[in-house]
Amino acid sequence: MDRIVNYLEIPEEEKEQILEQLLRLGFCPAYGKQRTLKREMEKSRKGSLPQYLFLFREEKLIGYSFLIGEKEDIGRVFPWWAVDNSDVLPTESAVQLLEEAVRISTECGCPALAKRLRGNLEYRNVNKG
Repeated sequence: MDRIVNYLEIPEEEKEQILEQLLRLGFCPAYGKQRTLKREMEKSRKGSLPQYLFLFREEKLIGYSFLIGEKEDIGRVFPWWAVDNSDVLPTESAVQLLEEAVRISTECGCPALAKRLRGNLEYRNVNKG
């Protein structure tokens, strides 16, 4: 079974390794490299955006969903509302990741983002595969 881990829950000594896995997975920030990514992710706080979710199968990173906010150009590193790799994941994994992203967006008071993510989830459920 896959498990989703919020960046806030990752032990400090594991963060660099996970960011290395993220870059090997093909994620590319709009600006900067690994050090810039880590610095940006460290700004995450419980109960508000941004939130950074990582999807693992056993110990291997297979997916991510970064929930940034409800407007474009919030910052140079992540100028998007959200970014994920659910489009390349198996349906079950993608649905699990998107459902969690919708839940967190809603909890953080971002209904417009949650609605967009729900659209992605519905599309994924209709077009299984």
